[in-house]
Amino acid sequence: MKIILIGSQGRMGKEMQVFLSQNGVQYCPVDKDNVNDLGNMTGDVVLDFSSASALEQNLTFAKNRNLPIVIATTNHTKENIDKIKNQSKYLPIFMSSNFSIMFNLLNRMIGNIKKQTNQEVVLEEIHHKTKKDIPSGSAKMLIATLKRNNVVPKVVALRVGKVIGTHKVKIYGDFETLTLTHNVENRQVFCLGAYKACKFILSKKCGLYNMENLIDCM
Repeated sequence: MKIILIGSQGRMGKEMQVFLSQNGVQYCPVDKDNVNDLGNMTGDVVLDFSSASALEQNLTFAKNRNLPIVIATTNHTKENIDKIKNQSKYLPIFMSSNFSIMFNLLNRMIGNIKKQTNQEVVLEEIHHKTKKDIPSGSAKMLIATLKRNNVVPKVVALRVGKVIGTHKVKIYGDFETLTLTHNVENRQVFCLGAYKACKFILSKKCGLYNMENLIDCM
């Protein structure tokens, strides 16, 4: 498998290059300095770690080359989401706001939380102080899962130090509290998940896939 890595010089792009090099995976790095060379690059799958603003360009490239694409960018507008859904009719597309396997297990767990009159749910997320989006794409993912069962959490978002990512879902009852916590200690967990997503999407038909689909096949 050869990966076309778009956004190779960003925070996660650099981490991904380290991961792929250490694991002997072939890849072509693409960033703003050589994005004009994208049309000449060859590979088996596109991994997009660039930005939401580059979505249309990256989808067009994948479609023109008939390549599956893994979208690892966040903060997409409704217009972008509509474009992704439309292009999934013609391409295998994998999209997630968080590529940690355990984070997605947390997301699956909280899908069982039901609305109770005597309970309050709080979502607390902590990220490094340079992270721009508040709440993060990962937090929005957890919020959406809770809201499917009519659970509307109170959200606390902190941006401090060099914290990679901590998410806590706290359920407060009358005389007890349940806390579910996911903490990332190394960004390589995201790289592993993205790599697994690339391998997963290679054999798939046109459609839109996510970490739930991947976990079900593990």
